[in-house]
Amino acid sequence: MATPEELHRGASIFRTLRIKTTNRVGVLAHVLAIVAQHGASLGDIRTVSISPLHRVRDIDMGFSDEAAVEATVAAINACGDAEVLEVRDEVLELHVGGKLVVRSRYPIRGEADLGRIYTPGVGEVARKIAADPELAAHYTIRANTVAIVSDGSAVLGLGNLGPLAALPILEGKSALLSHLVGVFGVPIALATGEPQKMAEAVAAIAPSFGLIQIEDVAAPACFEFEEALAARGVPVFHDDQHGTAAVVLGALMNATKLTGRSPERLELGCVGLGAAGNAIARMAMRWLGRPVWGADIAPEALRRLEAQGGRAATLEEVMARCDVVVATTGRARLIAPELVRPGQIIFALSNPYPEIEVSEALKAGAALATDGRATNNLLAFPGLCRGGLDCGIRRFVPEVFLAAARAIAEQAPPGMLLPPPLDPAVHRTVARAVAFAAAEAGVASRPVDEDYLLEEPRSLAHRLA
Repeated sequence: MATPEELHRGASIFRTLRIKTTNRVGVLAHVLAIVAQHGASLGDIRTVSISPLHRVRDIDMGFSDEAAVEATVAAINACGDAEVLEVRDEVLELHVGGKLVVRSRYPIRGEADLGRIYTPGVGEVARKIAADPELAAHYTIRANTVAIVSDGSAVLGLGNLGPLAALPILEGKSALLSHLVGVFGVPIALATGEPQKMAEAVAAIAPSFGLIQIEDVAAPACFEFEEALAARGVPVFHDDQHGTAAVVLGALMNATKLTGRSPERLELGCVGLGAAGNAIARMAMRWLGRPVWGADIAPEALRRLEAQGGRAATLEEVMARCDVVVATTGRARLIAPELVRPGQIIFALSNPYPEIEVSEALKAGAALATDGRATNNLLAFPGLCRGGLDCGIRRFVPEVFLAAARAIAEQAPPGMLLPPPLDPAVHRTVARAVAFAAAEAGVASRPVDEDYLLEEPRSLAHRLA
């Protein structure tokens, strides 16, 4: 049975097939062989019912497109021992009505509750905050709430789909924040893609939030948007830049250990200098303490890298010169196997199709290779939000992202590049590293003690006390 990562590999749509089979040995194996022959990926298999003559099962599958679904269903129905009773799109079903709700933490059962939660009691709280704005971090959700903001100009690997199409992604991020670190994420879709207008709009609502997370905003607008918000005193990070860079750098730290390479002697190159590639290059330069090489088809991207201390190169030069190559171009099969040198470390991170397949890179002599499916931003942004909120971060600085990368690397099981992304303990550790790094860098407005997040907080009230 496939893992969730394997189910997503190469698949763009997901369906659940309810299949009735004759109740005898070998029929299910025959059905699964048909599925494999048609290129579908298998997920969970759940038995729905058993009778003397038949079994009914729900089987999750990943497909390349609708034509592949139809061909697989037709082949199963034609085998003689099985029938597809239903094809369900459980992804769409799950999204009906959205993935988030907002509920009161306290029941409102009568006039007494009303007076405490709203008027007249809330007036006293409002006066206290007006006299000391720092109290908003104690008496409101601000200290536990993040705005996740997008204009929809770079939705996953799908391109500019617009703000409404970005909402499901923003909801998903919010759901993960709630589940993993207890943060309230609020999706904000912007109807403008002009960086200064976006910054003005988000700055105007920023008092409601402890920090801002930018999501799925295309380069180069994302750079100006983030800088404009930071210039207005708004604590902000762009997950596609800094979250990606922290996870990739954590993986690179472990890659050097697994291959016995010394970071002090590594030459590192980035192929593709968009939002993710540029941030990876900048963080790698801070980690290594020297320039990295970068290749991109856009002269503006190369000039930006050089202004930040990097060195411009071509793809061929990066492949010929560098011990570590990180590719984030979005162009499948860009790196020909003959360009790979023996002993290189290759991170081909574009989804769903990498610049070079892992198997091809290893066959060509790479010491280690990985792709974007194994390098998940989910390892970074919950901890960045939790730690940033708890220390009252005023500004995200490079030291914070570097601390997150080190924390991610240190939690990987032996022999692995990265830790499991759904382990809450991983995110508490990242949050702790972020908060302490912010305090050390002088960008935290609240202290953190040595016991911070060593164990899971019992409640929001406990966390903010």
